[in-house]
Amino acid sequence: MWQALLSVFFSFALCAPAHAGKRLALVIGNGAYTHANALPNPKNDATDMAAALKDSGFTVIAGTDLDKAAMESKIREFADALSGADTGVFFYSGHGLQVSGVNYLVPVNAGLSTAAVLELEMIRLDTVQRIMEGEARTNILFLDACRDNPLARNLARSMGTRTASIGQGLAAAESGVGTLISFSTQPGNVALDGAGRNSPFTGPLVKRIGTPGEDILSVLTAVRNDVLAATNEKQVPWENHALRARFYFNPAAPATTATPAPAPVAAGPSFTEVEHAWNAVKDSKDISIFEAFLTKYGPANQLYGKLAMRRIEELKGVQTAARPIDPARPAEPRCASIAGTWQWAWGGPFAGNTVMSIRPGGAVAGSNGSKGSWSCAGGGFVFVWDNGNTDHLALSPDGRRLSGSNNWRWSVSGSRN
Repeated sequence: MWQALLSVFFSFALCAPAHAGKRLALVIGNGAYTHANALPNPKNDATDMAAALKDSGFTVIAGTDLDKAAMESKIREFADALSGADTGVFFYSGHGLQVSGVNYLVPVNAGLSTAAVLELEMIRLDTVQRIMEGEARTNILFLDACRDNPLARNLARSMGTRTASIGQGLAAAESGVGTLISFSTQPGNVALDGAGRNSPFTGPLVKRIGTPGEDILSVLTAVRNDVLAATNEKQVPWENHALRARFYFNPAAPATTATPAPAPVAAGPSFTEVEHAWNAVKDSKDISIFEAFLTKYGPANQLYGKLAMRRIEELKGVQTAARPIDPARPAEPRCASIAGTWQWAWGGPFAGNTVMSIRPGGAVAGSNGSKGSWSCAGGGFVFVWDNGNTDHLALSPDGRRLSGSNNWRWSVSGSRN
């Protein structure tokens, strides 16, 4: 099955290059927030990205430190100009957040004092994406908007028991045909601001986007390696795409000088090949696909090998949690020992606590409205919540405390009441 997926993916990659025709870009950098901490990089990010895109033949509509009305005006101008365009690019640097799986971009005057103003004060990313996909054949979205966002905490306080709807960073966004969406870090994670002129993501992107003869996937692979090195592998740029063909910001071939051909040497798969293969299989729910990926690519590529191993662990955890409980079969003694009422606490940007009821039959519910299921796994306990989050916890020898972390690597603990 995985071989078929890779074959389909490479059939797209071998199509004719996409680089000609009318090119249009919208570039926005928001940093001077009224109700949140100012971000030093976005204005520079937008200025430098606009210049790089102009050098690559794009007509650029740009704006910095825009309030809600100004952002809507720029998006409307962009929508009108996109008519007849072959390629559309959207670049955004600034605060962003996700609520119930929907991504929002934050104007500089947003306050998010109540949940009711969410749609009134924010810009939905999928609105911009739909506009682009309705006009241009090839669309590329760069989102440097996964920074730690204090406005999300304002919204969390106003939503009360619905806090679980607010996710960390941005949510994964599906790309339509002909679209690539590039995130500064993996969905659900927070990107770093950086100490220099640009963010750790936009700096390398601006530097490499005009590389002659490099298609967009090769550019993003190089950018990913730059970011991993700069952040000690804490930040991993991510992308989803369904491009129809290879896209080049600068299709010109790099200048070369004649040199003697080196002797042939045995070589493993290129980094770009591994990346293409990973993008083809990463959303699968079949563990065997990732095991096959590890066999073929894992030894030659540490980054994607680790990602495949992590995905296998996640799927095994989900399968364990989803296994039906036989009511006629008595629970294992250690599993039964955690049933009862617990004081639950978690860390991270949305730190809090609640009273959790863990039931013998495998169900769990909190006083804050959270619900899920639990099971024994690998000598510990796995809690799978209705919002998609997962906790992996270990029980203390005296049976009084649970401790561990969730899939966001936030600390989670429980004390028996």
